[in-house]
Amino acid sequence: MPSGLGRRIVLVSLACAVGGFIIFGGLVWRAVTIEDAAPGKVSAVFAAARTALRTRAPLVDIDEQGHVTRRESVPDRTPQPISRVKAMAYQPRVGRIVRADVPFWFLKLKGPAARLALRDTGVDLERLGITPADLERYGPGIVVDQLSSSGARLLVWTE
Repeated sequence: MPSGLGRRIVLVSLACAVGGFIIFGGLVWRAVTIEDAAPGKVSAVFAAARTALRTRAPLVDIDEQGHVTRRESVPDRTPQPISRVKAMAYQPRVGRIVRADVPFWFLKLKGPAARLALRDTGVDLERLGITPADLERYGPGIVVDQLSSSGARLLVWTE
């Protein structure tokens, strides 16, 4: 009898693990979209996204060498509700725009997994020195808006 119980426990554990991987894979797959974009279309796409956002300055700035500077200190205030972290990146050498849309709860609970969902955009919150708690205190708005001399573009915001 104990061997039958042990076998059931192993099978249930295996089924839960497979279910977890399927759910995780679905979240990551749905989080990222990729579209081909002609260089002339890119500025219009980013301008439309930026117009829909709050107008305050981005939280951080990234220079040509990749150095990160926090433009604004994160206010010491009560956290504000954030529902999503969104990113849009243009990669001129491949001519595509990559968009990521990650639920904020996923970022808070599963940071490494959320980073996987954001990987194609080049967003690395650790490298930027930003935590989910910082984003909540900063509130909804632009986190990064970068345009490099190569034509690469990165826009990250929270809603």
